[in-house]
Amino acid sequence: MSKLNKIPKKSTWVDMTAFVDVAFLILSFFMLATKFKPPEVVKIDNPKSVSSENQPEKDVFKVSFDKEGRVFVSYSTDQDGKEKAKLTAEVLSRQKGLGLTPADIATFVKFSVGGIGVPVEKLKGFLQLSDEEYKSFKQPGIPVQDTLNNQLNDYLNALLTGTGGRKPENVMLNGDNGTTYPYFKNVLAAFKKNGIFSFKLITSLEGVPEGTPLYKTRKEQSKK
Repeated sequence: MSKLNKIPKKSTWVDMTAFVDVAFLILSFFMLATKFKPPEVVKIDNPKSVSSENQPEKDVFKVSFDKEGRVFVSYSTDQDGKEKAKLTAEVLSRQKGLGLTPADIATFVKFSVGGIGVPVEKLKGFLQLSDEEYKSFKQPGIPVQDTLNNQLNDYLNALLTGTGGRKPENVMLNGDNGTTYPYFKNVLAAFKKNGIFSFKLITSLEGVPEGTPLYKTRKEQSKK
């Protein structure tokens, strides 16, 4: 009976240095590539609704107004949003003789993510603020109270002039639940004057009341 040769045990140690290097490279890539949404400078208490549709993030132009009636415009961070913000600043500068420099226009694009709410005539001075000053500065809002000086018209006209009449894919209205009707009416008047008849209203999600048709529908859907 032959004896089986015993296989000597060897170490299973594996050099993980290469794997650690790859992990750090991947981590570094995501840290550099990830874009964090800047905080908005205006706080909005949205009206409630039972809609569960998520807000779009691409090619968004948003008009916000708080309970004081201060109106702001903002753009999404994607390429479409940045391009439309840039075109708005360029046309406003040309139409109103603001003399915005390329640096001013770049700042407009940057600030427009969090919201811009200043009269047109004060726009150039506003764009001289630092990032920290921008965060702490209380913007007066784009004037809309006077129908003869509804400057939201100027911002909308500049946007559509710059794009050759091409409206953003997602026009959003972000209104505070405590805003008085005249401000809301004048915002809609500016939309209408510029041919914007379709937009999405941002709301806060609340539960569907029991017994309603929507409640029954969602209950049936949850069973499937």
